[in-house]
Amino acid sequence: MRTLLRLLHLLGGVGFAGALAAQLAITSVAADTPPRLLAARDIALSVSSNVVLPALGLMVLSGLLLLALRPALIEQRWLIGKLLIGIAVCGIALAQVHGAARQARTLAVQALTSPTDATAAALATVLRSERLGVWSALALAVAAVSLALWRPRLGQRAKPPTPPP
Repeated sequence: MRTLLRLLHLLGGVGFAGALAAQLAITSVAADTPPRLLAARDIALSVSSNVVLPALGLMVLSGLLLLALRPALIEQRWLIGKLLIGIAVCGIALAQVHGAARQARTLAVQALTSPTDATAAALATVLRSERLGVWSALALAVAAVSLALWRPRLGQRAKPPTPPP
């Protein structure tokens, strides 16, 4: 069971990172006309909704189930650090990445129907926010993987010496 959960956790992480990289590539595409911009935003929102969020859910759920199978790991400070990083990644992915993708699509529709300078400026701000969120989530995901591989003690107290008999 643990092996299956580890595999699911790994697949969720790889899918999450790959989808974020794909979304980053899509958002960096220069859309010179409003129809192309809308098409790029539809693709980015589709990637966010259909790959990023399910992969994140799989990664979180399998990680929590792995933790439930080995409750002694809670005492490991590296795992607490990984959990905190995971919470930050979830928040960034849900609020900043997916939220910005939805907002950018709405602004792209607006730019297609009634283009204004205000819409273009708002869209540029939202796209910048989305890119920042993707880079932040990727960096934190790398940090979480590094913690899981390295497993530092993170300032654990040394066990007191046992008194002589």
